[in-house]
Amino acid sequence: MPYSVISNFTFDPQLASEYSSAAFVENLQLLNEALGVVKTVPAGMFNSSLGDGGQFIDMPYFTNVSSLVSRRDLTATTPPTDLDVTGAEEKAVILRRRAGPVKFTEDVFIRGVRRETVEREIGRQIGHMAALEVRQRLIQTAVAAVSSLSGAVHTNDIYASSGTKGLLTLANLYNTRMKLGDAYNRLTTVVCHSDAFADLVSDTIGNYKMVNVGGFTVVTGLPQAFGMTLVVVDDPSLKVAVGGSFTKYRTLLFGPGAMGLIYHQNLRIEAERRLDFEAPYWRVLANFDFAPHLFGSKWTAGTANPTNTDLGTSGNWSGAYNDHREVLCAQTVHNASAA
Repeated sequence: MPYSVISNFTFDPQLASEYSSAAFVENLQLLNEALGVVKTVPAGMFNSSLGDGGQFIDMPYFTNVSSLVSRRDLTATTPPTDLDVTGAEEKAVILRRRAGPVKFTEDVFIRGVRRETVEREIGRQIGHMAALEVRQRLIQTAVAAVSSLSGAVHTNDIYASSGTKGLLTLANLYNTRMKLGDAYNRLTTVVCHSDAFADLVSDTIGNYKMVNVGGFTVVTGLPQAFGMTLVVVDDPSLKVAVGGSFTKYRTLLFGPGAMGLIYHQNLRIEAERRLDFEAPYWRVLANFDFAPHLFGSKWTAGTANPTNTDLGTSGNWSGAYNDHREVLCAQTVHNASAA
């Protein structure tokens, strides 16, 4: 009687990794193009405990010498006091992530389709979702770190839990930008939720250009942006429900290179053939490690590989700078008409 021969299908993790890396890089390039503030950095640039399996990345910097220039006394008969050159450090925390494991049998394959189809689809999904995870952790880190700065120096809080809402308007955006004082023009990009963007546009309708880039809506030409690029993205860190009160929104202002994406372990896919069940199957797992970081801040908690909740807790961060204007990020905490 007729019979079928089991195919010699083998899953190629190297091929899947190539598809995954392509999707990951493509999405990150779109992310960089849209935000214009994320600088990708190899972990090897920094002196840290990474080589010994460490969980943190140390980024030392020199502190300003106090009273370096002073009055010179021509009649003094005593030697001047020596001034010390000291240093401090920024610190980023490494996040360990995995995608999967995903399992599938040969039943998922369609006759006549090239075997690369499965590698391509699994690789594409892993790369896309990994890039989405990176983006969300970058924004979450920015919100937590900028909120931790002493005296809320970079926060313009106009949020009202009830009553009259404090909306994102031209005036409020201007006030946030001025949190950097005379360095205000170093803030070049606005990242906001779509609800906040609607309020901003309705505040001062003007000529604007809108283009969709990699899942983001990038807007230029709005007079209320003071020439800055607006990036509209419905990230969960930018809209937070508050029980019994109005929803709380955050709009972030960034300068070029404000954030770092530090790689510890690049995206890597592994696969194994399993015979546990009557229908043999393949099991695929991807691992990658990275550290999202707002330059001018420091991870102060002793927690390694933190949960998303811990990462987004401002109490786990502090400032690490000589001058607060070195931190090219500011935020508006506000309401929105929509919620």
